[in-house]
Amino acid sequence: MPTATQSIREIVTAEPATAAVFERFEIDLCSQADAQLERVCAELQLSVDQVLEKLADAESQANGVIVPGVEGYSLTRLIQHIVRTHHQTVRQELPRLAELSGRIAGKHGPKAPHFKAVATLIEQLRAEMFAHLEKEEQMLFPYIVRLEEAAEDRSVAPYACFRSVAQPVSVMIREHEAAEGLVAELRRLTNGFQTPAWACPRNTAFHASLAAFETDLGQHVHLENDILFPRAIELESALNQRG
Repeated sequence: MPTATQSIREIVTAEPATAAVFERFEIDLCSQADAQLERVCAELQLSVDQVLEKLADAESQANGVIVPGVEGYSLTRLIQHIVRTHHQTVRQELPRLAELSGRIAGKHGPKAPHFKAVATLIEQLRAEMFAHLEKEEQMLFPYIVRLEEAAEDRSVAPYACFRSVAQPVSVMIREHEAAEGLVAELRRLTNGFQTPAWACPRNTAFHASLAAFETDLGQHVHLENDILFPRAIELESALNQRG
């Protein structure tokens, strides 16, 4: 657990997820890196107890485990879990990572020219994934929920603008592969998300956040590709046979 007498650098090094908390409180991870938290809070007229509470929350979330039994959820509950957990991560993290990568590229470009490419890739990933989430949440996921409702009512498959749920599913799977390809390229460019020896706490947190995003994306894609989508295709087929 972070303490008031630790420096900003010590706290972020121990748990990179805390960097986002410092950013929200407008605590500079570079110029104030070696100052004690209580001193920084006093200078900025912040409540050290409130900052410590948010830092503890960030640590708890970062150390969370995969929800047990999620594979056995109903389709509707599984969709809710995916949206609230993994879609929310995309919406929170990619804009933050895009902004951070741009700042790092601007400041350390001569020392680390690859960061310009990193920043470009993250912005591409953000744009593509935001469009992807909209398609899932506005079209595909509501149809899958209606499929499950039809099964419960013992009725036929609901009307859709596509011939079979397998069609949008195939598009989503291709887009998952594209996203994973971009993240793989980010891993290559950053030498496996390794922090440079000269890195400041902001840079350290950025690389750790990229690694955490890669892990979350893997879980996200697994739940959709391997569990949600096959079950939806199977359910639609069963309803069509009933009809």
